[in-house]
Amino acid sequence: MSEYKIAVVNSSSFGQIFKEHWAELEKIGQVDRFMFAPDIAGKELAEKLQGYNIIIASVTPNFTKEFFDNITGLELISRHGIGFNSVDIAAAKEHGVKVTIVPPLVERDAVAENAVANLFAIARQTCAAANREAAGHYEDRAHFMGHQFNGKQYGVIGCGNIGSRVAEIFHLISGGKEVLIADPHSRAREGWWEQNPWAKLVSLDELLANSDYISLNASLDEKDYHMLNAEALKKTKQGVYFTNCARGALIDEKAMMDAVKSGQVAGYASDTMEVEPVPGDHPFLHDEHFLITPHTSAYTYECLHGMGEKCVSDVKNLVAGKPLVRELTSELD
Repeated sequence: MSEYKIAVVNSSSFGQIFKEHWAELEKIGQVDRFMFAPDIAGKELAEKLQGYNIIIASVTPNFTKEFFDNITGLELISRHGIGFNSVDIAAAKEHGVKVTIVPPLVERDAVAENAVANLFAIARQTCAAANREAAGHYEDRAHFMGHQFNGKQYGVIGCGNIGSRVAEIFHLISGGKEVLIADPHSRAREGWWEQNPWAKLVSLDELLANSDYISLNASLDEKDYHMLNAEALKKTKQGVYFTNCARGALIDEKAMMDAVKSGQVAGYASDTMEVEPVPGDHPFLHDEHFLITPHTSAYTYECLHGMGEKCVSDVKNLVAGKPLVRELTSELD
């Protein structure tokens, strides 16, 4: 193929901060940026992207079986991130489309650090206090009482690449206490448990009942969907705080709102929601017990540079006929 057509889909960051990544792709072919509704139908998405050979994909939209059934000439979807639940990998392979993701270590520190930063902010009411100061209400400062972090019990739900890093940070913050971890798959990298004897694998119920601060880092599948529902939230320690930099659908949003209103949950910080972009009238956005950020956990200069480099290398390797790194379609049986 003499010239490739490359579509950058729903990414507001690729080629924006590090313009050299965009320039590298332009040496290979035509590059266009598209912004689609997150819930665009597969057939319509295929029609919009017909004729493009390579897609640099963000968190949304979903590349479904319907999409792959209706697209022709597509060779590669390179995810500008590590998540891939938005792509039907089996359908992609069936149609000869390669799918790649960023290696986990690229995002590990950035996402884990943001989970902790958001937790700190909600527990200390940092944003709410700053907003009142900006509004000229210094006298309200006694209203913004928070909680300390040393000596508290921490829990991590999902101990994979990022969850294990959150656990390491929690261990330091707590002053050396053990960290409770609920993960039926025990997904931490090989040797991690042996190297970190302070990590205690427990049931989800035990973790909920004993933790003061909890980080959600589970992957999203049918079993994990709304894992924190009304029944689960009733099992938590009174006044618990949650931080979520994994997937919004891990919680039942109505149940979380009810738990916050009752005082069972003291605060919920999340960088990911079940529906994104979040509607402006969403109740989480108008309650100081919630801190909602626009899916920016990976937005550090270091992380975005690494993600962009990986996408560019995917395209270059495809064009050169070289093996692709973290190609999910090649891992299917």
